[in-house]
Amino acid sequence: MASIPYKIVKRVVYVKNEKKDVYTPKISSAGKVLTKSLASQIAVESTISDNEAKRFIDGFAMVVRQALQNGIQIKLDKLGIFTPTFHAKAVDEEADATAATVKSKTVIYKPSVTVDKKLETAKFRKINLNISHV
Repeated sequence: MASIPYKIVKRVVYVKNEKKDVYTPKISSAGKVLTKSLASQIAVESTISDNEAKRFIDGFAMVVRQALQNGIQIKLDKLGIFTPTFHAKAVDEEADATAATVKSKTVIYKPSVTVDKKLETAKFRKINLNISHV
């Protein structure tokens, strides 16, 4: 059965100016799926070869990057929505609010209902690591 690994992390918080140790669960990466491996998995689930799947993934990534760079939102029905966004410095005058005030650019991902439902039913498994500060 699939499960999401987590570890217990010790953090220091201050409550009423008093230092206190608290412990919280934190997701621990189960690894990464690289493009080549993803292509192989797609090939198994379809009628295309590993190389064709790899070329598709590379082309798909290029098209998505170009769309996001042009401010276009990407909606993939069974995966979710990718929306380009940025954070900008607030200024006092409207005329001063220009592209120069943009501080960082990023992409927001909102999972589809299908993905959300899969995560709702996800199980967890604790992994034993040394407790460390975050």
